[in-house]
Amino acid sequence: MDSGRFADLELKTIITLTGMPDQKDFVNPRDPKEMAKKVRVTFRPLPRNYNNHVVMGFRDKLRDKLSEHGVEVVPWEEAADVTDGFISKMLKMRKVKRSIHAVIDVKRDYSLARKFFSGVAEKIYGYTRDPDRSVMEILKASGWADDFTARYVQDPFNTQIITLMPLEPEFADKEVSYDKKIAIGLRNLIATMSEIVMGIAPDRFSLVNMNLSDSIFMNEELDFFVLNSLVPKIYAPIKPPILGRFKKGEFDPSKSVFAKQLADLGKQVKETSLFPEGSKFSDKISRQSHRDVVDKVMEGRTGVSYGFIAIAEAPKYEGQVTVRKSTWDKFKPLESLNDDMVRQNAKGRWYVKSSIRGKDIYQQVPDIWIATSRSGSNKTNLDPLSDVVRIGLIKGKLYLETPKDVDLHRKDIRPSFDTYVILAQAMASALYTPELIKNGLPILHFHGYPDPHWFGKSEYYAGARNPSLPCGTVEAALLNYSAIYELANRNGKSMKMLCLVESDHGVNIMGLDRDYLVSRLSDGVDKGHVMLGGKYLPELKKNALSSEKKQKPGTVEKESPAH
Repeated sequence: MDSGRFADLELKTIITLTGMPDQKDFVNPRDPKEMAKKVRVTFRPLPRNYNNHVVMGFRDKLRDKLSEHGVEVVPWEEAADVTDGFISKMLKMRKVKRSIHAVIDVKRDYSLARKFFSGVAEKIYGYTRDPDRSVMEILKASGWADDFTARYVQDPFNTQIITLMPLEPEFADKEVSYDKKIAIGLRNLIATMSEIVMGIAPDRFSLVNMNLSDSIFMNEELDFFVLNSLVPKIYAPIKPPILGRFKKGEFDPSKSVFAKQLADLGKQVKETSLFPEGSKFSDKISRQSHRDVVDKVMEGRTGVSYGFIAIAEAPKYEGQVTVRKSTWDKFKPLESLNDDMVRQNAKGRWYVKSSIRGKDIYQQVPDIWIATSRSGSNKTNLDPLSDVVRIGLIKGKLYLETPKDVDLHRKDIRPSFDTYVILAQAMASALYTPELIKNGLPILHFHGYPDPHWFGKSEYYAGARNPSLPCGTVEAALLNYSAIYELANRNGKSMKMLCLVESDHGVNIMGLDRDYLVSRLSDGVDKGHVMLGGKYLPELKKNALSSEKKQKPGTVEKESPAH
């Protein structure tokens, strides 16, 4: 665990406060160079007679850049063991070791014979299908005739597949809409059974993963891309929150003012067009075996959606919200933490010492509850009786409440991929911007960005130059937590709206008033200053870099309104 402080607390302390899973060998999420040292990748040999020289040239440069930045590039012969069995050994069939974090391959065209045998394999799989099979058992049963890389890994939960292919002109066309580009990206992810697909052209390249980004980079950006975008994605792969970590219960949506408010918020944001209806995997994946693999990896989720909406309920306290230092001094440290910034009183309530704008505050860690759209739902047409779930955070423990009388075994009743991020935002807001959350905090996440010149008085953004960490990761949640702390420490009580930028993913926008947020976003969309897709991300990065250069050495990074 990195011993440095982060948002005035130890990394481990923030992880404990926000209920996130602890991890070994954790590094500061702002330091991709440290991430690179912990990443091991391999390149699968090119197919015989492969002749796309543009992709081959990029592949060689990518290998060199990964090595330059400290990633261990393991030769294929060392990374992949020959599997047991007479036929496997005769054909020299290999399985990539669990210690390899990514396999980089190229898209492989199927011959007519391969297509025929693949169809036969799928027929056999259909007759012998067993829902209890593991991912590897499914791939073994159905993938023997296929040539996708996923079937060559020992542990698909630990080893990601990155596929290089020619860049499709439509994906690179600035005039093509975001949802059309993402349809192309999803098709390629599914066709190659990959976590990441990169499109390669002579002068540029693209990246798409399950974050549903449409990122395009010029070749001269390769060095920055490898360290700040690709390495973080390999180091911290997208993973949905595991249901087993939550204590489960029910709530009655008809008696929840926040469930109704959330459904109303969904209807309000429809006019912005920032929340298109999600995509069902069944619409994109033709083969049952592939659907079963995705079902296992995504822990039952049946599709992907474009962002989330949530309302963090007013924080709940027991006893004094803040105490004097003399009272704090009598509290006991938490045995589970090696950080004297967190203590507990005689009743077991946690208190944290915070330093905001030069003043020490000793405040209670509240119970956090959030009403949020369930994973895969249509955010602009939520049924408050079945599409809203409550996630809770009490003394570092996670809670999940599903709508009363709705079967928890329904595959679409799942908390958002961004659950850890949402909880981190709510906890940081309660501790550092209590005025913002005292009556409930609306949070909108969409897969696009605003023009930096869109921000007005008392509206701030942060995070544009952070490493591109995927949703669902502890690292992304930590960056959001820290961004709120830094914005609060810098701007005091003047904040009406916060925008937390997540490169290659989108933005999280939150503020005092739902109507105000929707009005500002609608106006921004109408005037072309807010839109889906990555058009404005480079401008946000550039503006943030300019602000950094104006700062004196040792001061906090400043990302404020452009005017």
